[in-house]
Amino acid sequence: MESGHWLIVYDIADDKRLRKTAKIMQSYGWRVQKSVFESFADDATIEALKARVLKVIDQDEDFVIFFSLCERDWQKKESYGKNSKSLENNDKFVIL
Repeated sequence: MESGHWLIVYDIADDKRLRKTAKIMQSYGWRVQKSVFESFADDATIEALKARVLKVIDQDEDFVIFFSLCERDWQKKESYGKNSKSLENNDKFVIL
């Protein structure tokens, strides 16, 4: 199973659901901004992430977007500012 890069963006209306969603996301990737995560994972792992998130969010009030990025586009990424070094993070994550 081949892994790929993912950009995950969300907007959660309720604080409790927001905290739960963020905690789930932290298990699968690294935070880029408050409601934006990057991940390097295979399709099965992303499907597991989606299933966990769908159990938490209210689809009438919240949204989550998963962007699958090819390696070519991922390499075009540019980052600036104080957290730009952390965006080059290649740490491994433990999926719970």
